[in-house]
Amino acid sequence: MHQSRINTPNRANSHSTILNLFLILGLALSAIFFGLLATTASPILIGLSVGLVGGVFLLSMPKTTIWLVVGLGLSTGALLSMAGGGFDKISWAISMMAMLLWLPSLMQLIRRPDIPWFVWLAIIFMGQAVVATFLQWHSAGEFIIGYKRYFQMYGLLVAFAVLAITQLDFQRWLKLLLGIAILQLPFAIYERFVLAPLRGDSGEATDVVAGTMGANLVGGSPNSVMALFLLVAFAFVLMRWRAGLLATWKLVVLGFLLFAPLALGETKIVVVMIPLMGVVLLRKDFAQNPVRYLPALMGLVFMTVVMAYIYVVVVLDSTFARVIHETLRYNVGEGGYGRLYLNRTTVVDFWWSLQGMHDPLGFFMGHGLGSSYGAEGNAGHVAMHYPRYGIGLTTISALLWDVGVVGFALYLSIFISAWRAASRIWQSTTDALLRADLLVIQAAIAMFLLFIFYSDSQINLINMEIIVATTLGYLAFLVRQQKIIDAARQIKTI
Repeated sequence: MHQSRINTPNRANSHSTILNLFLILGLALSAIFFGLLATTASPILIGLSVGLVGGVFLLSMPKTTIWLVVGLGLSTGALLSMAGGGFDKISWAISMMAMLLWLPSLMQLIRRPDIPWFVWLAIIFMGQAVVATFLQWHSAGEFIIGYKRYFQMYGLLVAFAVLAITQLDFQRWLKLLLGIAILQLPFAIYERFVLAPLRGDSGEATDVVAGTMGANLVGGSPNSVMALFLLVAFAFVLMRWRAGLLATWKLVVLGFLLFAPLALGETKIVVVMIPLMGVVLLRKDFAQNPVRYLPALMGLVFMTVVMAYIYVVVVLDSTFARVIHETLRYNVGEGGYGRLYLNRTTVVDFWWSLQGMHDPLGFFMGHGLGSSYGAEGNAGHVAMHYPRYGIGLTTISALLWDVGVVGFALYLSIFISAWRAASRIWQSTTDALLRADLLVIQAAIAMFLLFIFYSDSQINLINMEIIVATTLGYLAFLVRQQKIIDAARQIKTI
């Protein structure tokens, strides 16, 4: 016994010495490794390494990670895209931080019984997409890049749904989002009056006006993502004013700051999104008292007409008849979108024309993540069979090619389930602020559904995916809070 007591400290010291040696060796190797990365001067490798190292430390601070992902993801797009030289790939570091949120979230995922069904549907959809990819395996590179584009913000969504987040946290994040929305104006002014002239005098030149979402001097810019973000931000402001929680002068000032960027560019989808947003926000009030809320609906119609006039007459210097004819031609007619052979309608017709009993697996499960992606130099294996067709032009066409009918049905069910969850809470609560936010979430969901047929941004662009993940994550948080309130009521009743 005496001998064992004497040897125990020695063993502990030897173990400690070995651990210290491994630690020193690890730090030395890490220093050499990151030193070699620095000498490459590759912004991609440096960005990935910084994201990896920083992500390890951020694992213990998931709320800080959320701040960084949301803040950097929505505010740095323009700077990274204009910097060029590979710096646009630093978005991989932001994606990596969001993916690292899976680690603290997985610990809570199984334990929590109050996770909304639409979050589970999102996870099931991710699983189906991975299975579909392995069934139609093509290459590891296509899978990794495709998985990153589709699911880079799912860690953020799950973190919102399961972590110990408070109402105060979300109110701070909503203020951050409002600040970023206001930030669109100075960037839009710069893009309109400095960058747009560099692209020429055509109407397409103003396509570069995309705020902080990423201005592209060569190709298309995500100006529709900026428009959606601004309209959702305005909806939050409007409904808070509607609930008596915001002064009228603040509504006017914020409304001007949020709508001004929309008038600097040309995003025709806005003339569809404004009335869609208005109908969703005011439908319940209008059903109860049509006369009282008719002026509000007429005001939204007037805003839509004004935006249409600005786009057609001021920006495009054209006529309504000519713009409507051209818009129909490359959306529902036989004309191609831009330089592509297909457009937003024919892209689905083309997919359907190639389906048959010769490939039931491709019809139901798709051809794997990234297979329809059409970017030059990084195209998927199916897209390479149809160069310049643009088979992944929209979210629906990309989903049908990549994950099939099953995957598309699962993806669509996420938003349908989220809409129903918001409706259930709205009916069970009398809280004015909560009801206002739920209607805004439903308005955002309606626009997400519209974007499924409009563009591929929901499964390809990091900023759009942050908007979707944050909206659904906020709803998941509200579902959890409502379940806590309902449980407390049941205890009081007993």
